[in-house]
Amino acid sequence: MTIRRDLKTLEDEGHVKMTHGGAIYAPPAGSITPQAEPTYAAKETAYTLQKERIAQYAAQHFVTDNDIIALEAGTTVGAMVPFLVGKRNLTVVTNGLRTTNLLQAHLSDANIICTGGILRSLSSTFVGPTAEQFFHDNHIRKVFLSGIGFTLDAGLTDPQMIDTQVKKAMMVAAEQIIVIIDSSKFGVKSFTQVIAAHAIPILVTDEQSPLSMLDELSEAGVKVHIAH
Repeated sequence: MTIRRDLKTLEDEGHVKMTHGGAIYAPPAGSITPQAEPTYAAKETAYTLQKERIAQYAAQHFVTDNDIIALEAGTTVGAMVPFLVGKRNLTVVTNGLRTTNLLQAHLSDANIICTGGILRSLSSTFVGPTAEQFFHDNHIRKVFLSGIGFTLDAGLTDPQMIDTQVKKAMMVAAEQIIVIIDSSKFGVKSFTQVIAAHAIPILVTDEQSPLSMLDELSEAGVKVHIAH
């Protein structure tokens, strides 16, 4: 109880954000995150309720029967997989090892394609020329993207350029780009840009995201969706 009170005090002062079973460091708004890149397992246990709501909304509103979609390897996008059950004749492409395993477990009747490439164990992503070339050679209807941070000036950002390059190749190959991020990503600026804020066509987030930022995005032409 003493530890929880101390963590609550730190959260009230803006130093950490409480999560289920603990807390994570909360950098000042707009700052470049100084901590090491989080592991897939660490991201998987943070903001799970928000991610699930966003993922369910994205799957229900933006994926149809006979679709050809790409899921980048993040945990928010990966959370969409169980909500794709029941969609018929899906082709799903991913550069995520864990996402591939989730797809195999939940969508055995879908056409599942893994890009291949160099495996980054920390993020469970396939990266490098092979992964990028896949998207140069093939076309997809929709790509679902997330990231480590989001600010109006830097846009959607990630810590590793080698991952970002694959995401950019995904966007070039896609007819439609959907960014899905939970509210904890707002105000966080990581190292390298995935996509500029005002260049995002569709953004799905949760109701705790800052309204001032969402309003500015809407005014710039971004279609903002709130998952409840």
